[in-house]
This record gives sequence, C-alpha cells and structure tokens, in this order.
Amino acid sequence: MAAWLAFTAQAAAPVPPLATILKMHLAAMASLQLHEPKSHEIVGTMAGIGLTGSFHEWQDGTSTRRDERLGSRTDSELRIGGRIWVMDSSGSVRELTGLDARRQLTEDFIDSDSFARHPEDATLLGAGVLADGRNVYRLQVAAPGGETYTVAIDANTWFVDQLSYLEHDAPETITYSQYQVVGGMLIAGTEIDSEGDAQYDITSHVTNVVYDEPIDPKTFVVAAATTVDNTKPVTVPLELQGGLMFTTVTIAGKPYHFLIDSGSQGDVLDPQTASALGLHPEGTIEISGATRTAGLGIVHTPDMYLGNVKLPVHEASVVNLGQFGGPYHIDGVLGFPFLASAEVRIDPERAELTIGKPGSLPIDGDRIAVDTDRELPEILGAIDRVQTRLLIDTGNTTELLLFRSFIDDHKGIVNLGNARAVPNFGVGGSTNAVAVTVDELQIGPIGLYNRYANVILASSGAFADKNDGGNVGFGTLRNFVITFDVANRAMYLQRGSNFDDGRYRSRTEPDLQIHPPRT
Repeated sequence: MAAWLAFTAQAAAPVPPLATILKMHLAAMASLQLHEPKSHEIVGTMAGIGLTGSFHEWQDGTSTRRDERLGSRTDSELRIGGRIWVMDSSGSVRELTGLDARRQLTEDFIDSDSFARHPEDATLLGAGVLADGRNVYRLQVAAPGGETYTVAIDANTWFVDQLSYLEHDAPETITYSQYQVVGGMLIAGTEIDSEGDAQYDITSHVTNVVYDEPIDPKTFVVAAATTVDNTKPVTVPLELQGGLMFTTVTIAGKPYHFLIDSGSQGDVLDPQTASALGLHPEGTIEISGATRTAGLGIVHTPDMYLGNVKLPVHEASVVNLGQFGGPYHIDGVLGFPFLASAEVRIDPERAELTIGKPGSLPIDGDRIAVDTDRELPEILGAIDRVQTRLLIDTGNTTELLLFRSFIDDHKGIVNLGNARAVPNFGVGGSTNAVAVTVDELQIGPIGLYNRYANVILASSGAFADKNDGGNVGFGTLRNFVITFDVANRAMYLQRGSNFDDGRYRSRTEPDLQIHPPRT
C-alpha cells in the first residue's frame, strides 16, 4: 500500500469569510477527482486504554458495516440504507432512532460535502489550532433534522481535520490525518477518537484497502439480539434500602448483592467481587459519575443468575463501589445491558422484580417512548412545561436532579438565590448541589407536582450532562410499577396504590438525601 500523505501545518492567516472556506473545501475535493467504488473494504489497527485491537469496514452500495475489537471487547455498526444498528460484546442489538441517529444525519451531511453546498446550515466560529499544531477554521454545522457538530477545516489543505459533538459534559472529537486517495476515495490513514482526556484516546491506523471486490451478502445481515431464555416470567424479591433497589445475583454458586441501576450504561462489579471470582481486569476505562474518574478495566463474567434466569451478561466494568452506597454494601450493578436483554417490571410496593423476554409481559400502565441510543433510558418530558430530555435513573435516590446547563438556559424555572446546599455523592466523589422545589414534572401523560429536586452545580461528570435537562430518580419512580422494555424502546408507568401526584404536599423537602453511584 502506498505511503500515507502528511500535510504540514502553516502559519495561520486572517480568517476568510465562510463562503470562501466552503468554496476552497469544494475546490480541494474536486481537484482530487474522487469517485465511490462499487464496494470496498478497509482494515487496520486500534490502540488505546491499555489495549490493542483491529477494525474492519465493508461497503457495498448503500450497505456498510464496521467491526471493532479492542482487547476482548467487540462492537459493530451496520447500516442498510437509512437504518443503523449497533451490536456489542454483551449481545445487545439496538437500532438507532434517537440522538445518535440525528448525529449520523449530520455526519453524513459533512462526509458528502453537502454542508459546503448549503451555507445556510453552517456558521463560521473562527480560527483555531489542533493539538497536533494544524491551523484550522471552525464551523458549526447541523444537517436538517440533525444534531450540531463543530467541523475543523484545515487552513492549508482545506480538508476536514476534525469533527466534534457534545456528549455528556464535554465535546467528543474525531481527528483525521494522513489522508490518501485510494480507489477514488479520500481516506484518513489515522483517526483519533477522544473524550477530552488523552489517556483514554483510541487511535486507529489504516493498514489495507481493497475495492471493487465482491462482498458476501451475509456481511450485512442484522444479528439477533441475545436475550434471557426463560419461557415464562420469573419474579424475584427486591430489597429496598435507603431509597435504592437491590437484588441477589448468583455467580459461581454464591449470592451477591447487586444494585438495579437504569442510569448505568454498563454492568459493574466491585473490585472485591471481581477478585473473589478470580477475574482480572484488562485495560482502563473512564467512568463519568459525580466527576470523571478511572475504572479498573473490563472483565468477562462467569454465568450470572437472577433467580433461575441465566442473564446474557458477558462483560462488566470493574469500579470501586465501596464508598458510594453509603452504609449499604454493593457487590455489583445491573445496568443497561441487563435491561436490554429482558423486559423488567419493578414493583416497589411489593418489593418484587419480574423478568421476561422483551415484549412478553402484559402491558401495564402508560407507554412512554424511550431513546436508547446512548445505552440509557432517556425520555422526552417537561420541567415546568419546558420540554427537555430526561434520564430515567433507578440508581438515584432523589426525586429529580436538574443539570446546571438546563437551569442556565431556562433561568425562570427555579431560584437559586436562597437554595440550601445539600450533599451529593457518586462515582468519583462528591459534587456541589443545592435543593429546590420544582412546580411540575411531566413524564408522558403523567403530571407530578412540588417535586423536590437537586440542582447539580458541577460543570463536569455524569450530573453535568448537556444533552439532558435532568435525571428522574427512584424518589419519583417509586410512585409507580415501572416496566422497562428498552429492547422495544418503551417503558410503562402504572400508578401504585399509594400514588400521590404531590399536588397538595409541602413544598419543603423533609430531609436530606444522598446520591449513590452511577456509571
């Protein structure tokens, strides 16, 4: 394969108008005489977080697929026409229909150079310099119906050097370099994916490109999701402790105390649990909790059982949970991978959890659409009639968390002037928060009033998410029988026998609460 081309950064010039930048970008692309081959495959290496691996991409007409392996972890993305599915090591298969699908609209808009032909969808932000010294012009771009991206156009080559978008509390960036034209395609030989901390960056290098060769049609078949295999629903007891829900998970014949946490993107083991099971973490991971912090890595788990139901859980993050459950010992966390593998009904009044195959439980309550693109159950709700995205988080003891960015954007919702400081704890330590009362919380067709809320003042961590307005905790959810059918992008809320919408209760919270871990 030919050597990859490196383009040397030059001194920054005065910032040209947006129209000039877009014109120069289109001219640079036209000069390369690019054309898409009928099909292609790209393979290469990956490295980061203490692990190495590889990737393999296929494209044939409107079908594409990318497989990644980093250490023992595997992830795949499959596109057929306008539909996108993602698959991971736990066997979860999700079709993207929400936030990530809208992000892909904008990425396609940029990749096709449509953004340069539609200046009405771009805004010039100014000049900048990338970490590797390249001078760039930054544009803000959003495809019709898509999410907003920042695009860095090289001030020398006029190529796209970097894309970035807002994820949780900070921008995630994709940086391209070492471009070469192969088979009529402009390919970046090196790509660096970063969440802002270089120690967690993932670097990919292209090693080979094949084009106009036949590709097996089976490459583009959507895999079946791995789910629980019990033929009938199974009910197990829950323990309600300190505003949290725990259940017993059996591993290697021994019982372990697990938190049910819908706000965790992964399943988690405490280091003591991993050690007792003889598991040795690989790599390192970044955990976004009260602050950003490091986890100990990933392990492949032995068979795990909830009652007599074998859970299709194949991997877990290893994170120190000892200091985050307060007085309650936590051996592990069942998070999104568990919810994605089953339909799960939680009845706080009866202290019961029922598990069945996705879509198998009788419908009970009001259906609320759930966005699962980020491996979290997120809904569209309203705070004091202001529409916003909300995370449904059973691992949060409070009724409601509000994120500072949402409050800053909607200053009339709460008054922070006389708000009292309250303790707030999570993975990574504590964060500053103040207690307020929200007039109304709308979840689907259900209105709840006089909600006791904590406003998170931090600018980083999971509780500073700029994609969501807040986090609905178990303090609110315990009013309902909650059914998660996230495999079908739905949840159901059935009012419990002691349901109280809070319309007539005191606007003063009776006591302080703490917030347990969330990953």
